[in-house]
Amino acid sequence: MFSTLLVLLFSATVSSQLIIDNFLSDTTNALGSWHGCDTTQTITCTFTGNTLRILSTDVDNSFYTQLVGACQNLTPLSSHYLHISLSGSTSFTIALQQHNRFCSESVAPFPETWDVVFANDYNIAGEIYVPLSHFDIVKNRALGFAFKAFREASVPTVLKLVEIVPALPKGRKVPNKKKTGRLVFACERPNAIAFGIDDGVPELAQRMMKILEDEGIKVTFFTVGNSLVDQAGNFTEVYREAIKRGHQVALHSMTHPKLESLSVAQIDAEFLQSLAVAKQKLGNAVTTKYFRAPYGTDGALTRQRLEAAVGGGSKVINWSVDIEDWLWGESDTPWLQVDAVKRDLAKGGNLFVAHYLYESTVQYFPEFIKLAKATGKRIMRVDQCLGDPNAPPL
Repeated sequence: MFSTLLVLLFSATVSSQLIIDNFLSDTTNALGSWHGCDTTQTITCTFTGNTLRILSTDVDNSFYTQLVGACQNLTPLSSHYLHISLSGSTSFTIALQQHNRFCSESVAPFPETWDVVFANDYNIAGEIYVPLSHFDIVKNRALGFAFKAFREASVPTVLKLVEIVPALPKGRKVPNKKKTGRLVFACERPNAIAFGIDDGVPELAQRMMKILEDEGIKVTFFTVGNSLVDQAGNFTEVYREAIKRGHQVALHSMTHPKLESLSVAQIDAEFLQSLAVAKQKLGNAVTTKYFRAPYGTDGALTRQRLEAAVGGGSKVINWSVDIEDWLWGESDTPWLQVDAVKRDLAKGGNLFVAHYLYESTVQYFPEFIKLAKATGKRIMRVDQCLGDPNAPPL
């Protein structure tokens, strides 16, 4: 259901500013909608007067300020600008989030996606102006703005005002949008479901391959470059065999860091080295435009540098079904991995994240596949589930 309240606000303020957040409350923004930070030990958010001070030691943390209603139509304001007044660090990412087509928090994925810019690219003396056109999302399903991937752990960002304005100040210019890879959380092909499997341990690789073969399904593997280099692990042979069997193999960085915490040169090295290693070890069969970020960490620099490294058309593959092997795989309650799959499938999730790191995960994998098949959807590779014209036919 689309919100009409903010549409009325917008129609009344087309030629003037629309204040989204002035930080007078620690629970709601100027629109009366929710705002807040992630609830982790690694971010501190302090509301003082009419400012918000953010200090984060982990690039996975975010502050969110939502628009009015479940889905908000920003299309009439496509020519307007997001204006942020702030002090302190501007080394962070700004995202405009897109709601799912049901406009429901109970449906996966939530949010469906977002597009990003790097705040410092648009900053002059603590005033940021970003054209709303620089956020490539479905704008009639806008959810809200997120400030994320804070890169300076010792320097706070102090937000003073977030608003939408119809024009730039006199003499002010903005840079061109730097192209970003598209962030994906779900299959787009009708009745499709896909397993995206990250690297595991060599001891479990052959068992995983046999399970996939016995179940008659194709999946997508995301491999770290260092795994291909390590001869003791034999991952190169594992993935060569996977490609022969019709599976997709794609990229997962060179050394598995949180990329957004690195320098630009280090981010470039992660991409360029992993590309070179993948092509050297696996040939042209590896799908280099598909990438899963380690830990699912997202940020503007990562997506900009990926897009540049692969020559455009990149896709950052996240997930809407989390097996939670990282949480339960070595616990006393490993069956909770099955419960996690049931939960996310019930919400409509159709793109998996998994690893073959733990004995219990591999043991339960036939059950995961059974649950996926029980949805009535067809299991396929990630490129196929996104309708990629370059993917092999089903």
